[in-house]
Amino acid sequence: MSFLKPATTEDTEVTEEMRVRKGFPSVSSASSVVAFLMMALVSIAASAVAQERPTVGPERPFQLAPRVERALPNGLRVIVSRQTVVPKVSVTLTVLSGYSSDPADLTGLANFTADAIQEGTKTRTSREIRRDVFGMGGSLSSTVSQDFSSLSARGLAEFAPRLIDLMADVVMNPTLPADEIAILKHQRMQTASQQKASPQFLANREFRRALFGNHPYARTSETESSIQAIDRAKLVAFHRDHYRPNNAFIIIVGAVDPNAMVISVEKSFGGWTKGDVPTPAFAAAPTIAGRHVYFIQRPNSIQSSIAAGNMAVKRSDPHWYEMTLANAIFGGAFNSRIVRNIREEKGYTYSPGSVLTGFADAGFYRFTADVRNEVTGATLTEVFKEIDKFRGEGSDGAELQGAKAYLRGLFPIQTATQAGLAATLNNVYVFGLPKDYPETYRAKIATVTPEQVKGAASTLLGSQNSVIAIVGDYAKVKDQLGAFKDVTFLDLDGKPIAPPSP
Repeated sequence: MSFLKPATTEDTEVTEEMRVRKGFPSVSSASSVVAFLMMALVSIAASAVAQERPTVGPERPFQLAPRVERALPNGLRVIVSRQTVVPKVSVTLTVLSGYSSDPADLTGLANFTADAIQEGTKTRTSREIRRDVFGMGGSLSSTVSQDFSSLSARGLAEFAPRLIDLMADVVMNPTLPADEIAILKHQRMQTASQQKASPQFLANREFRRALFGNHPYARTSETESSIQAIDRAKLVAFHRDHYRPNNAFIIIVGAVDPNAMVISVEKSFGGWTKGDVPTPAFAAAPTIAGRHVYFIQRPNSIQSSIAAGNMAVKRSDPHWYEMTLANAIFGGAFNSRIVRNIREEKGYTYSPGSVLTGFADAGFYRFTADVRNEVTGATLTEVFKEIDKFRGEGSDGAELQGAKAYLRGLFPIQTATQAGLAATLNNVYVFGLPKDYPETYRAKIATVTPEQVKGAASTLLGSQNSVIAIVGDYAKVKDQLGAFKDVTFLDLDGKPIAPPSP
């Protein structure tokens, strides 16, 4: 049983024509004969291949090199993993402050700061920083999530000490030039405007806002108003308050000597001074009672973008393994139940799926799909039907074993690259996971029982209590949503509006 991951709406855009097309464009009669013969030959060949397909071989051992971990006197933790497949190195400096540390009216401040510190230091201009990184065969980038901000430098392993020194300069000595900030601000304003043209973005944004309410995890990206309110003084303050060694760790993965890397980090970051760091305030998320629809009106839309789900456990919860399996079975893999139902059997959509996301304080489960207007209601019916069935019956036999094999086989692939292993280790230290998480993940997935999966489905997959966000043209789908009595209408900015007239 195949459990390959499906393409999601974030992976690719698919036109409506591609969703509904059932065959080939019309061709001349002669060409039709040729096409028919070619299709027949392909079918015969495919059948032959299927008959000769070898069985899956035994699972190979998976073992990472021992990690070296040290703590500097200023509180900075250093984690080094030797990986010598390619002569490169990945250096990731993570600060334990992200979107959840933003002031409520300044969403995106952490993200803006992570970009702005790369635009100049006391000894390097923005151009010199890029030139130095490129000269080491590498790149410099940032990633900001709800609970952390990461700066990553990658390059040839021979330049590892220089990469570490450059990163220390960027993190410790940014000048935050006003002209560079103005450019970044303009770019962000353009991005915020473009995002409103993405139904998938709008559905996710309103889903998260409805699910988390005043909790910081409701924040998904900057808004035009928050970008306008961010200035250099606020960036300076955020950097001063949050970029402290006792609020950070550095992960180094590559063809390097671990002990030598610790020495390099201590040399470059030893002068970084510790300080008191503000902690984010986590308000209680709203209680979900019933199925509440948030309909984002997008006139003349030819399809509906749907996001539906509910709260889940935080990333460090010990039940994460069985919930990951439950999600893979329901919608997180290509041969999942929801894919077989609304894609393969009914043809409602090209790329349905579900995700399980965990943060430090909470998490969420979300089903997503882009469907034709005329099957919007039917899609939700099938989704909740599959949820109720899973909650009632659980999973066993070949389906459960297939999901386990998929997750166990995927994990070594995810950690095969330096960047992939660094991301996995980053999760370990951000969320306080067991230090042996990479080494024990596959074994813990293997030991999950059918009873645990059924319990996880009951906990994870909300049925009667769910948040549903739909982006589309209400006039075209109104008659299909009669079962939902609790509907809030929003415009593209997320502001409440009156029910759209037919």
